[in-house]
Amino acid sequence: MKNTLLLALIISTAASAQDGQNLGPDKWPTTVKATVADILASLSPEDKEMLRKNKKDELIMYHHGWGTGIRNYYGLWRGNEKLIESACGKGCHPDEASMVIIKAVWSSLQHEG
Repeated sequence: MKNTLLLALIISTAASAQDGQNLGPDKWPTTVKATVADILASLSPEDKEMLRKNKKDELIMYHHGWGTGIRNYYGLWRGNEKLIESACGKGCHPDEASMVIIKAVWSSLQHEG
């Protein structure tokens, strides 16, 4: 239940911050670092704390939902090759790149707290 609530909070926070629209190519971040900064800026302190409490091996539960939102919003399915390469190199799959981003957000929160 806790994880379901967290996922709902993250998705709703990200959705409200993104006004329901995906970024255009001219606004795509091209590095994991820039993407993490953008995501962290959209999360409330409560969402950050709840995400921080997850164990690294639990992050896979965010592949669908939050991961889908990351793939759509940041153009991983629409040609943001620079971000994909930043995440995991040439030829990397967008699904894998979004998990790298999720783990990087989580890792950043671990170092904050």
